[in-house]
Amino acid sequence: MAAMHTLIDANFRRTDTASARHLWSCDDATFLAAARPHNDWPRQYFGPAYAALADRFAGDPAARTRRDIDTILRIAADHLAPRPRILDIPCGSGRHATALAAQGFDVIGLDRQPDYLRAARAAGAATCAAAEMRALPIATGRIDLVLNMWNSLGYFVEAADEAATLAEFRRVLRPGGMVLVQQDLDAPAALEGRWVQHMKAPLGDGALLLVRQVPDAALGGLACLSWVVLPDQAPWQGPAFFLRLRDDAAWAREAAAAGFAKVSIARTPAGVVPHETIVLLHA
Repeated sequence: MAAMHTLIDANFRRTDTASARHLWSCDDATFLAAARPHNDWPRQYFGPAYAALADRFAGDPAARTRRDIDTILRIAADHLAPRPRILDIPCGSGRHATALAAQGFDVIGLDRQPDYLRAARAAGAATCAAAEMRALPIATGRIDLVLNMWNSLGYFVEAADEAATLAEFRRVLRPGGMVLVQQDLDAPAALEGRWVQHMKAPLGDGALLLVRQVPDAALGGLACLSWVVLPDQAPWQGPAFFLRLRDDAAWAREAAAAGFAKVSIARTPAGVVPHETIVLLHA
């Protein structure tokens, strides 16, 4: 608990319990006014505190990585030539890049967070560098498969930034290449009003992660706030964050605008938990 407290202290801010309860239970309009994310929120949010919370929240990271790698290998075998050149963006701490490099793939991992890049290099991920999705330091037509895992697309508040990201993904792909986007966000449920806004997840040692996610029609996504509640303490509130919502029509429209030839979407059936969406954008 002491280690978690230190990490949270550096990235979350202490708030009083009454304020946290108000934002947890207030009407949507009031919440959205308070939870509008800053355009550069990922730089604030994805630090050591997020990594510590994600490790606890995601269950067994090794088992999740194995499942993800199995999915990647199956899709690559179905759609691409043997041994495709892979770009993992953002690569985070290198879970996928390291596992794929160990199997002999030529993998490039890119991320904007220095702490994650250090961890990826220490783990043995083949090639890791600092970069962001809107401006990839890769020559045109050099990549067979772009990986974008665990809700890592859809973070930009401005639609123009999302369009620039998809255009960059398309630019670096070779003819016949593909982008694999993996998400656990059930966008159709949120868009159709079937979204459960409030989430409580145990973190161990009596700590709770609380998340409220409210659809914001003006932004085209979910405006979100999170709190960590440690036993017998006032909560810590994280920065506001954002997840863009895309239904099938939006994927088709935005992919075509970026120059992709086809979109394939596979979703976990409604009501099945955990939810997963796999989007394939074909060059």
